[in-house]
Amino acid sequence: MSTPIGRDFKRTARRSGVQLGVSREFFAGLGIGLAIAVAVFFWQSRALTAAQAAAESLARPEPRAAAKSVAADETEEGRNYDFYAMLPSQEVVVPEAGKETPAEPLPNSPIVRPGNYVLQLGAYRELAEAERLQTKLSRLGISASLQRIAIDADVFHRVRIGPVSDLEALNRTRARLRAADIDVVVIRVSD
Repeated sequence: MSTPIGRDFKRTARRSGVQLGVSREFFAGLGIGLAIAVAVFFWQSRALTAAQAAAESLARPEPRAAAKSVAADETEEGRNYDFYAMLPSQEVVVPEAGKETPAEPLPNSPIVRPGNYVLQLGAYRELAEAERLQTKLSRLGISASLQRIAIDADVFHRVRIGPVSDLEALNRTRARLRAADIDVVVIRVSD
């Protein structure tokens, strides 16, 4: 075998060829990956901001009057308070120092003032509910009447006892109703 004399067979690495080619590919891939990451970041932050704005708009009630300007709303001079004009025209009744009004009796206290009274046990829209209460009262030995009343377009069925003028019988009936956990409203009809 003949080898040329002037040739060196020692392997040497190329300085610019291999290292520069790998570096270009690496940096090109890194740049493309970073560009995609930045684009995804901005896209997600814009979507998050839009979602937060939608949630805030659902949480806040809409303003009723949008005709006012923002500058007028932000300044104190632009606001108009109606209660300053309304307050002097309102009448406030202050009880006189010498006169005392009779105190209302407590709901469970016996009635002592003579007169005719009616006990109202309820007012129901459904007739079946009123009849159910009337049946419950008849089991307790208390007779009650049903009255049909119309208020505007609504129809109610009242369950009432009375009128009763005997205060002892009235207080006994109230005690029996209280023992049965039935609420009652006492209405004074006349003297």
